Amino acid sequence: MAGMEKHYFGRGNTAAGLYTLYDSILGGLDTVFVINGQTGPGTSRILGELADAWKNTDWTKHYIHEPLDHERLEGIILEEARIGIIDGNAWSPDPVLEGTEIRIIDAAQTLRKELQEEAEALAAAREPEIAALYAKAYDSFLNTLRIHDDWEKIYIDHLDREKANSIAADFALNYLRPISAKKADITRRFLGAATWRGAVDYVPNLTESVRTRIFVKGRPGSGKSTMFKKIAKEAEIRGINTEIYHCGFDPASLDMLVFPELSLAIFDSTAPHEHFPSREGDSILDMYELAIEKGTDEAYAEQIPVVSSRYKSSMKNSISILAEVKKFRDEVWDAYGAAIDSKSLRGVADQIIHQVEILTNTSATL
Repeated sequence: MAGMEKHYFGRGNTAAGLYTLYDSILGGLDTVFVINGQTGPGTSRILGELADAWKNTDWTKHYIHEPLDHERLEGIILEEARIGIIDGNAWSPDPVLEGTEIRIIDAAQTLRKELQEEAEALAAAREPEIAALYAKAYDSFLNTLRIHDDWEKIYIDHLDREKANSIAADFALNYLRPISAKKADITRRFLGAATWRGAVDYVPNLTESVRTRIFVKGRPGSGKSTMFKKIAKEAEIRGINTEIYHCGFDPASLDMLVFPELSLAIFDSTAPHEHFPSREGDSILDMYELAIEKGTDEAYAEQIPVVSSRYKSSMKNSISILAEVKKFRDEVWDAYGAAIDSKSLRGVADQIIHQVEILTNTSATL
């Protein structure tokens, strides 16, 4: 039987700029293969080859998606084998993880030299334009966040903080049963990202294996993220392993907590990652109903649609800039793609598969 699959992001195009959580994601692994070299789509294709080769294995496989284009991978983790494979362009030019063996794989060998120089020249020419567009996108996301802050303030000013704190305390009392006297294993990831197509999230995939799912509803500023932070801290104190998922728009905020040992997840289930209960074990926790002063929506019925419209318009503008980034990047990646020797690319994938076989005493074929 094929093992479980988890999909998420390791980086995000956010209001704080390009934000990475890879040090947390890769921490604790025994071996990490870093695929180095500017090859355009080459590393993503290698990761795709690896995913195909390992799809029927019984490992739990983590597929880490690229934040600009979620249809591409930039990392894979084989959970039980404690092995990771990561695009060096996505993580670090000088990779160091305490207690982890780093194996560098050269992907530049897959490029045909006669076309590589043309691709590199085009990349150098387009780099200033792409960098400028990313900076413009991040400025737009930051402006969007400030508008969101205005939206939040309406509800923050009418939040019953004592009630909100009691909700977090009640959750800990009712759900956070200590597993054992141990240090909690904490991992930080992104459940979603602002891609060139818009917001993408993997909440259904990341929660499909847990028995209990709590869908947190509410308005901006109704205390959801603060509650998650309090719960996460309490779980750590109690030695409960926790997967912490940050907001792909504002990484200072939290969107979801998963407690694998308790088969439990609690997550922000509002736009842009709005989901609804669909099975036994699902329930809704509505922070607006429980912790916001009654009649707040009605009292601000004129202001709320205005700030909501401003927010959506600014977010749409931010995404449109990312679409421009992708257009220029695709031009560069097409040039690199033309330079890739497919046989050499499969050879790099085979090299990684062979090394993993030695590490794990298993086998896989392309």
